[in-house]
Amino acid sequence: MAALHGQQNTFFIPSSVEQEMLKHMYTSLPQEACGVVLGEAAAGGIRISRFQPIRNVAPNPLHHFSLDDAAWIRCVFHEPQLIGIFHSHPRTEPVPSIEDLIALPAYAGLLQVYLIGSPNLTVRPDQQMRLNGYQIQSNLDYPSKAEQQKLYHLQPAQLCVT
Repeated sequence: MAALHGQQNTFFIPSSVEQEMLKHMYTSLPQEACGVVLGEAAAGGIRISRFQPIRNVAPNPLHHFSLDDAAWIRCVFHEPQLIGIFHSHPRTEPVPSIEDLIALPAYAGLLQVYLIGSPNLTVRPDQQMRLNGYQIQSNLDYPSKAEQQKLYHLQPAQLCVT
């Protein structure tokens, strides 16, 4: 995956995986949904192959997400294709919030993909999702603890649902 740093990429997502994320998002409403995506780096981008829902254990799940620690640790140690994270914004646009950016260092060192979905309530509410993808990029190779907050940023990525 190191070869992908600094490049603009496309995230290829099978429609079945997008539907799994959409279903998890709608069954979690009005709370934020969250989970991880599995896949691999490939020529021209990243191919996402699977979505694994994870329970949101945030103290205020209506406005924030926090992955269940036990499920997250299992994924980190037992899912060799762990490549990204998904969460939803039930009432706002699918763009990174201040809270998302503050929490980013907790996940970013392990991941390449950051997906945010929002319900598209202008169509059929249970059938549509606005989905944005971002590539997690590092600003520094070996930061000090003091620089950790500024270490990562999210670069918009093109999504291709297949």
